[in-house]
Amino acid sequence: MTKTILVTGFEPFPGMPINPTAQLIARLPRRLPPRAGIRFEFVRLPTTWAGRQTVTEQLRKDLKPSAIIHFGVDGTRRGINIETRAVNRATLVKPDAEGHHAAPGPLEQDAPAAKASTLPVRALRDAAARSGVPVSLSHDAGTYLCNATLWDSISSGTPSVFIHVPPLPRGKFDTRPSLQDIEAAAVQILSEVARRI
Repeated sequence: MTKTILVTGFEPFPGMPINPTAQLIARLPRRLPPRAGIRFEFVRLPTTWAGRQTVTEQLRKDLKPSAIIHFGVDGTRRGINIETRAVNRATLVKPDAEGHHAAPGPLEQDAPAAKASTLPVRALRDAAARSGVPVSLSHDAGTYLCNATLWDSISSGTPSVFIHVPPLPRGKFDTRPSLQDIEAAAVQILSEVARRI
């Protein structure tokens, strides 16, 4: 029986007109060798609060994935961060790509303050590090759509993780990883997940 791994990136959003994860999702299908019994599904998600239900939740229902790996960009990061948890809150300050804000209050009523990622984050960190790209574990996925998307996927019961990448470097003195470097780390992460499910 074939197992599906859902891999997502995000469209651009306010403050991030070039989202490297949108580019990553376009490039990864050409980099992953075929694997018996494994099918990767690559999807660019809208950077909207409404998209959590209309797109992301529907994907989980339609594809019934065995694992979910979300990629997103954070303008404050310098390397790749594997998120170890999602928190039960959302920012009210930063609008989404449609200019809308999160609903006030927690993401989920009568739920814990945080939920742990349900794919093996340390093993994924070690796999990504084999690419030579700086990678570390993070305990703060923020309070924007990245965090909410991870929260929803963990809550669905599907083994899930979120990977934050930095913006692409600007100029030869910028030490952030290139798109090719991020892609190499992503291939290692996805191969490790495929090996484990």
